[in-house]
Amino acid sequence: MKIFAKIVVISLLFIGATPGAVVFAQDSYEQFKEDIELARAIAQLGREVIVERNMQLNREDSNRFWPVYNDYQAAIGKVNDRRIKLITSYADSYNSGNLSDDKALALLDEFLSIEKARLKVKKKYVPRFKKVLPPKKVVRFFQVDNKLDAMVKLEMARNIPLVQ
Repeated sequence: MKIFAKIVVISLLFIGATPGAVVFAQDSYEQFKEDIELARAIAQLGREVIVERNMQLNREDSNRFWPVYNDYQAAIGKVNDRRIKLITSYADSYNSGNLSDDKALALLDEFLSIEKARLKVKKKYVPRFKKVLPPKKVVRFFQVDNKLDAMVKLEMARNIPLVQ
């Protein structure tokens, strides 16, 4: 599990819930899960600070925004849990040198399903954010969110090895 060790921490620091990759040098799966949860908690705090600084909300908007944001993050977190499982599965296959064609295609199918689920959550929350914020602030939030996601995807692309 060496190759992906730094990716989990780096990626989680950027996005709050989505690991960039799996830690390949862990002593145990339980330790890995604990590390993921710690990194997610730290990353979520960092993500909230970035969102707060970029949203420029007045007190009234802020009081309405954060409960919806927290619900949104919980929903995205469930999708991110699937991503963790996917990357863990890939890491196991990569480390064992045992990635069959069928397994590779199954991983691709799950990746696409996860991307679809992320988009579904985002679409579901647009009307909810529109109820509590002016339209430009809603757009601004999704711009910030998208930029944070792009940073995570960049780290994932840099650090997750290509299929062999």
